[in-house]
Amino acid sequence: MISAISNLTARWSEESLEKLEKVESRFFKNYDVKYTSEYVPIRFKNSRIYTVKVESANEVPEDNPAVVFMHGFGAGVAFWCANLNEIAKSHRVYAFDLLGFGRSSRPIFSSESAIAELEMVEAIEDWRKAMNIEKMVIVGHDFGGYMASAYSIENSQHVAHLILVDPWGFAEKVEAGEKLIKPYQWMSLLGEYIGKSMNPLTPMRWMGKDAPFIIRKLRPDLMLRFKGTKTDDIYKYVYYSNLNTPTGETAFMSMTVPVGWAKRPMVKRFNKIAESVGTTFIFGSKSWIDPGPAMDIQTSRNAYVDIKIIHGAGHHVYADDPDLFNKMVLDIVEGRLEVTTSDCEDDHRCCAWEVA
Repeated sequence: MISAISNLTARWSEESLEKLEKVESRFFKNYDVKYTSEYVPIRFKNSRIYTVKVESANEVPEDNPAVVFMHGFGAGVAFWCANLNEIAKSHRVYAFDLLGFGRSSRPIFSSESAIAELEMVEAIEDWRKAMNIEKMVIVGHDFGGYMASAYSIENSQHVAHLILVDPWGFAEKVEAGEKLIKPYQWMSLLGEYIGKSMNPLTPMRWMGKDAPFIIRKLRPDLMLRFKGTKTDDIYKYVYYSNLNTPTGETAFMSMTVPVGWAKRPMVKRFNKIAESVGTTFIFGSKSWIDPGPAMDIQTSRNAYVDIKIIHGAGHHVYADDPDLFNKMVLDIVEGRLEVTTSDCEDDHRCCAWEVA
């Protein structure tokens, strides 16, 4: 009986990965992204990190820092489709699925939050070494922003700049009545119900093949932000990305306290990053992520810190206004860092604070 279940699980995993590969390739094709992909081996439990390297039509100077994209919770490399080509015109561009997510390996992490975080950090460092990247600009969204920061605490010498896009895990927990910015109501209700007893995406897996249809009903906005060759591609991508054994999800849960707050808030640890590492926060004005901790970091940190708001954008700011977002990223990686409020007067979508 156990053998039969194992065989069924193995076949189910293989089939889901094949479907994930197909829908991912449709996204890249739809955005005309030329790329190569590989599975990069790392030491942690003989795992592999699924990696995309974007091909550039231009000759990219080797001394330009590489730009590495790290996706958010429950997402994957295809979420960056609208951003990769523009940055790749002048820089080496990579995106990878975080260990435990997407098409990367699904090893079991420690149940201790600090150790699980360190295991993920060491995986990123092994990946950097394998890719022969000496210095990189990291663009991290949501949980990817949290992990990019955790990586930078341990490996500042390899980080040229941090671009933290609506990053999760910075704020200290506050009482419900104090929180001014709230996510979708259904997300709050779901979080309250399952936050203490199961992984966040377990209900989606329970839905089975109906999951893409149900996700579309709950989040019709996603198909406007992420345009595949078929209208339901983004919902299939989210489903198949999270159908395999959810070890990354479990590790994420070990790093949280109910409901959805970081157990070890990054705002309290961020100054452990070397002062040589500049940081740019990019938020959407309609996001549920509070920019307050970024402002606290800007005030307390003796290093370059810039905060930008893209008006009209939500949590997926890089997809809501990709043109402006890409311009911001290019300005940062190409050294045009000194931004003042007056610089944004010609573009009402952009707002910035200078370094305190």
